[in-house]
Amino acid sequence: MYRCLDCKGEFSFVKIDFERHGLDTPPFERRSLCPYCESDNIIYDTEPHCRYCGSRLREKKDYCSAHCRRRDYICRQMDEKRRKYLADSPLTAAIKEVESYNKEHGTRLTYGQYFALKDGGYI
Repeated sequence: MYRCLDCKGEFSFVKIDFERHGLDTPPFERRSLCPYCESDNIIYDTEPHCRYCGSRLREKKDYCSAHCRRRDYICRQMDEKRRKYLADSPLTAAIKEVESYNKEHGTRLTYGQYFALKDGGYI
């Protein structure tokens, strides 16, 4: 998170500007600017933030409360289950089969085209 010391704005990405100094070819001077007021008086804010809700923390720790810690744990568990389900899904296996066939034979068959040809006995 970046912070502008002039307008007090907070932002995730700086605006990049290249000062050419009258030159037609590089090297150009690269400047990081505030996206709101275009000041170059910005700092990278290293204050810690909660890993779940993103609120600013006063001391160095990962979560602002036990509730956020618990919710983050639950979200990570759900995401892990979702990834495992997708990896083990028959649809994922079928898509990988089509991709490997296309790569091996230099074709660009879609999922439907591949299985229509396969079920018809052409592949």
